[in-house]
Amino acid sequence: MKFIEQSYLRHASHMENELLDENRIRISQSWFDETTADYWRHARMYECIDCLTHRTDASWLTVGDGRWGLDSIRIRKKGFSNVMATDISEHLLREAKKRGYIKDYSVENAEHLTLDDRSYDFVFCKESFHHFPRPYLALYEMLRVARHAVFLIEPNDYYPSLNKLQKYYQEKSERFAKCYRNSYEGCGNYVYTVSRRELEKLAFGLNLPQIVFKGLNDHYIRGCEFEKADPNNEIFRQIRDNIAACDAQCESGERDYALLMVAIFKQPIDALTHKAFTYRGWQIVNLERNPHI
Repeated sequence: MKFIEQSYLRHASHMENELLDENRIRISQSWFDETTADYWRHARMYECIDCLTHRTDASWLTVGDGRWGLDSIRIRKKGFSNVMATDISEHLLREAKKRGYIKDYSVENAEHLTLDDRSYDFVFCKESFHHFPRPYLALYEMLRVARHAVFLIEPNDYYPSLNKLQKYYQEKSERFAKCYRNSYEGCGNYVYTVSRRELEKLAFGLNLPQIVFKGLNDHYIRGCEFEKADPNNEIFRQIRDNIAACDAQCESGERDYALLMVAIFKQPIDALTHKAFTYRGWQIVNLERNPHI
């Protein structure tokens, strides 16, 4: 069997474990509890949706949304009614529809979306892009079906931003090499990371007008799925303090952010959207258009 086909099959079957393994069942059920430290961590990654709540008539497609369609659920809770969840695996999406969590779903391979061009206003892909065996092929597909923009929330490849001295010392670290050079997950996929520069180059190649960026730090402590997001909770305090310390290092230029939130726009954003992103500290990059077209 070809590697790509094998990768698709492994990804499609991976989600079934959420319905079979008792520990995974317990964890996945916790994702619906909006009072936990883990929910607080992930809620921060939907900030781009908050920037568009003045456009609640917009349609959304979520890609790689196989964990109960959580992304589509959380986008709908922000006031959007037209949201379609998709994933290569049907296991949890079918169960989510059966339980009434989502209205509908579509089984889709992100690299070969069976959708028309410009069929959804926005496409949202959170922490799934790095699982794809050919992620940029998937990104071109997402841009094809998006009418206005594609949003990615993914691990940031901050290696290019390190100076030579930092690289020298970090490359000596076994952990660094594992995380940024040869990182593979148990289900078999290589962990891709994204960078501002690579996404800018992609947009230049397609003659697109704007990219919007914002860095984000995160910290996971095992078991935080069951801890309350309460300042008096020690686990939550540790998560919040670690993120604050990393943010301070990023602001001083000592390091880059762990995650990158990015929107690739197919047309210039309107004034209200521009104001919303700017207010929340996003960087709006106006790209030079191709002078020969």
